[in-house]
Amino acid sequence: MRTLVIWGAGRIGRGFVADLFHEPGWRIVFVDIDRALVDRLNERGAYTIFKATAAGISRTRVEGGFTALHTSQTDALKRLFAEEGLMLDIAVHEPKLPEVADMIAPLLEARFKENAGPMDIMMNVNMTSPDAAFTRLLEARLDGEALACLRERVGITGIAAMCISPVATEAMFREDPLAVLNNAWPEQAIGAPQLKGEKPRLPRVRLSADVHAEETRKLYTLNMAHALCCYLGTRRGYRTVIEAMGDGALRARVAQALEESSLGLSRAFGFPAEEMAAWRAAIIGLLDNPSIDDNLPRLGADSRRKLSHDDRLCAPARLCLEAGGRPDAIVSAIRAGFEFCHDDPGTNDVRARVERDGLPSAVASVCGLDENDALYRMILDCKPD
Repeated sequence: MRTLVIWGAGRIGRGFVADLFHEPGWRIVFVDIDRALVDRLNERGAYTIFKATAAGISRTRVEGGFTALHTSQTDALKRLFAEEGLMLDIAVHEPKLPEVADMIAPLLEARFKENAGPMDIMMNVNMTSPDAAFTRLLEARLDGEALACLRERVGITGIAAMCISPVATEAMFREDPLAVLNNAWPEQAIGAPQLKGEKPRLPRVRLSADVHAEETRKLYTLNMAHALCCYLGTRRGYRTVIEAMGDGALRARVAQALEESSLGLSRAFGFPAEEMAAWRAAIIGLLDNPSIDDNLPRLGADSRRKLSHDDRLCAPARLCLEAGGRPDAIVSAIRAGFEFCHDDPGTNDVRARVERDGLPSAVASVCGLDENDALYRMILDCKPD
């Protein structure tokens, strides 16, 4: 029996990762900062995953095989982190990673003192190179022998999966207060070369030779398309992805942006043209799923991060330019992103920079560009759709 610790019992951790590992030979331990959620999981011992495809909605019941711990249960966590064959999945939003590293670093130190064997960490975080980012955070918190053990005994890998998980509907919550909803994506890829421990052999966990290329493709296509739908769609009064994709002109913009991103991805990572054509069709299929009518403001929130230099809009636009293309559709989304309004701190910061310093300065600081960058000039010259 091996243990998977899922750090973050939210929609991805509970509704996608746990479903992959809810198999014979594995037990799951959720770790979360929300004490009420931890208590409900332990009390009920089961929850429902609603899986939405174009054909309709099915239900998967996760019963038994899991427990939950609060992040304050230090002694229990130390015992857990001393187990052999341990795997850890980080399923939180990017801004929470430093906080998570603060909590996990001492647990790793305790593990190393027990002289436990190798373990692996999977990063279920929507960002470029989450494995490298989390490695840097842990290295900054460890030193001496603990730092050497981290580098020798802990594998940290990104993942590739196109799981879309909006908030469940009120009807679903009435049926099960712990309900989660997703698009029934069938697998998660993890980087085989990065693993230090025994590789998981599970039906829906795929070992990838280059998971970085796969996770980058996902971020620069699916997440890019989501951001585009939000930033251009909200300007037209739309509230959901299905509404946005029903607009012929906006739908064409999505298709154009996917072409632009594909050009850069193929040059950077060697994806064949035929494979990328099939990939783009799969992305459109996900956006057209009538059972996952995702909320646009959710997809555009934290625009400071989503408009940044290495994230889902500027990065594929830069790759397209490097490949000799013109990322006009992606640029239109970037430009519209500076007008997007939301009540989260990141988006409020972007709007404040525009109002206080003007658009040229805001583009330079948020996107990490200067006046000599071709992308900078395209953004300022663009008139949003």
